[in-house]
Amino acid sequence: MPKVLEYHRPVSLDEAVSLLALPDAAVLAGGTRINATPFDGQVVAIDIQALGLIGIEAIGASSLRVGAATTLQQVADHPAVPAVLRELARREEPSTLRTLATVGGTVASGGWESELVTGLLAAGAEVTLRTAAGTKTVGLAALLADCELLRGALITEVSLLIDGTFAADRTGRTPGDRAIVLAVARRSAAGAVTVALSGIATTPLVVENLEGLVPPSDFRGTSEYRRHLALVLGARVRTAVAA
Repeated sequence: MPKVLEYHRPVSLDEAVSLLALPDAAVLAGGTRINATPFDGQVVAIDIQALGLIGIEAIGASSLRVGAATTLQQVADHPAVPAVLRELARREEPSTLRTLATVGGTVASGGWESELVTGLLAAGAEVTLRTAAGTKTVGLAALLADCELLRGALITEVSLLIDGTFAADRTGRTPGDRAIVLAVARRSAAGAVTVALSGIATTPLVVENLEGLVPPSDFRGTSEYRRHLALVLGARVRTAVAA
């Protein structure tokens, strides 16, 4: 666990963003990422709990706006969130951490096996960032591909599309284990299908085809095995949303 050199609790977004310029600044919301960091470094903690970045708001009938400090448990419990995404939020962390871990922290971490991030990708998620220069919105896929976009930036909200049909399928060592490979698909009301996969690259990806893809290997599966799972599970969820 890193050493906390300073602790700040800003009361405005402008104050929070200015504090991010401090050396070793790290955003603190639920604390599950900082406390789990396996190195003896040092951080200046910027606690964003007083900024009001909590809540889930429907935007018409087709999208949701989720505050960055909204917990995974709140996502899992909210009736406006599609059932598939609620289940992915439940599977993201054990019950002891879901009431602490936040959507913003989960997105910022971009873990390669993150089930919720995979679901958000399938839902066409966009991330709103507040920087010293102002506010901008970027696609979640672009943010995962370029972590430099988070330098000096604070995630304030995540928006996602909820119209259409969702499906998810996974393979793990046990039913309760984190998926070796997870596939999530969304078919929009207009008929466009988006498929996102975890466990096949350094971050979850939106995938159109798997040609040339070389997934990483670990003790749970070789590269060839993960690629095979991606092909099978991707086909399954495409079929499920098409039906």
